This record gives sequence, structure tokens and C-alpha cells, in this order.
Amino acid sequence: MLRESEISEAEITQRRALAAKHYAAENMMPDVEALADHDLYILGKMELVEYEQYLLFKHSSNT
Repeated sequence: MLRESEISEAEITQRRALAAKHYAAENMMPDVEALADHDLYILGKMELVEYEQYLLFKHSSNT
């Protein structure tokens, strides 16, 4: 999916901070593949609804 990021650096920073806070609260660190998936939303490559659908598809097709 090619789409230019339409979100500001401030929004990206805020999303990264929120993700880091979540990782700390869950006492976990995602693997490289999961971090790449997270960046799809953090960097504005996908809207939240698209990202959720992507994850549902990705994880349901592996079973």
C-alpha cells in the first residue's frame, strides 16, 4: 500500500509515545514484524479502521 503520510511529526511522536506506554504497561516488547505493523498506523500509512481490518485479516488467514 503506497500512501504518503498526512500526519504531522507531532502526531507521529504522540503515537510512538502512546505505543511505548502500552508496551511498558503490558511489560512486553513486540517483535520486529509486529513493530513494522504498528508503524503502519503510527506513521499514518493506514487509518485506524484500516489497520484493525488489516490485523484481523493477517491473523485470521494464518489459521
